[in-house]
Amino acid sequence: MAREENEYHIVAFDPGGTTGWGHIVLDYRAFSRPQNKALRWVKNWNCGEFTGPENAQVEQASRLIWRAKFGDMPFNSTTDVVSAGMSRADFLSEDFELTQQVGGNNLLSPVRINAKLDWVCHGWGLKLNLQKRSLRTNVTPERLLRFGFTSPMNRRGRWTTTGRGKDAFSAMQHAIVWLRRVKQEARSRPWKLGEGGRANVRWDCACEDGYRCDIRHPR
Repeated sequence: MAREENEYHIVAFDPGGTTGWGHIVLDYRAFSRPQNKALRWVKNWNCGEFTGPENAQVEQASRLIWRAKFGDMPFNSTTDVVSAGMSRADFLSEDFELTQQVGGNNLLSPVRINAKLDWVCHGWGLKLNLQKRSLRTNVTPERLLRFGFTSPMNRRGRWTTTGRGKDAFSAMQHAIVWLRRVKQEARSRPWKLGEGGRANVRWDCACEDGYRCDIRHPR
């Protein structure tokens, strides 16, 4: 797991009976200029699945978030936490209609896991960003392979939509969708590199060398 200056982490989950997870680490320069290709600045990534009782899955997910955000370094990384599905508040909303009548205890498992992860994130000053499952459908197994992501759960590196590995695939889909959203938002406001002390604050532009800047800084 990369842990250096100027890193941005995405931790994505697809909760349920088995919880898929994906973790992507990028250099901030993926966002500092509109023309920079985000995938060019991927430093590290991994994915997998958590199984077992819900509380055990939440504990594993919490440790993953902690390592991404805090790790063992003297500074914290900018970290976005994304999860598929809906919150407990959405489920209790009058506008929600339960259309799936089968599934037993696992039917509400994503809602319970999201509620617990939301509480964990809040305690660490993070926000749990919920993302609709339908948004990930255009990130196909073939596209993930073209992007350079191969499944660590398959000997041939292929992604699967059924059986073991399907939840890890779903989590990676959500991570890529979130990355696209962040990149789109960043096009009009190049990111400041780093956070915290002076040694970790600079800009990816000509201003750093004392020249006239060619991009507009965010305020």
